[in-house]
Amino acid sequence: MSMNLNSKRWCYYKKWGYLFACIGVFLAFVTRFSLQHLINGALPLLFFQINTVVIAFFFGIGPSMLTVAISSPLMAYFFLEPFGEFTVIDGRDINLMISYVVYTMVSCAVLEWLRREQYTSRMTILVAQSRLKLLVESDQISRKK
Repeated sequence: MSMNLNSKRWCYYKKWGYLFACIGVFLAFVTRFSLQHLINGALPLLFFQINTVVIAFFFGIGPSMLTVAISSPLMAYFFLEPFGEFTVIDGRDINLMISYVVYTMVSCAVLEWLRREQYTSRMTILVAQSRLKLLVESDQISRKK
C-alpha cells in the first residue's frame, strides 16, 4: 500500500496541543513537587513521562517534544539531588537525563507512527466504502436499462 501523504493530519487540533502540553507539565510538576517530601529523589521522571506519553497520544510528536524541553530543566533543578540548585552534573544525572530524553523520544515517535497508521486505515476504509457505494449505484443504474 502506498504512503498516505495526509497521514500527518491525524490530529486536527494540534495547535491546542502546545497549550495542553504546558498545562500537563505544570500539573506533573505540581503533583511531583507535592510528593517531594515523601519520595525525595526517587522517581524524578515518572510524572513527566506519563504526561509526555499522554500528550504524544492525543496531540502528536511536536507538543510532546515541548513537554520534554520544558520538563528536563524543571526535573534537573527540583528533583535531582541537591534539590533546588544547578551544580556539577555527575554521571548518574547524565544517565538519567539521557534515558529520559531517549525513552520519551522513542515513545513519542512510536505513538506518532501508530496514530498516522490509524488515520491512514480510517481514510482507506472511507475510500473503500465510497467506491463500493459508487459501484452499487452504477450497477443499479445499469440494471434499470
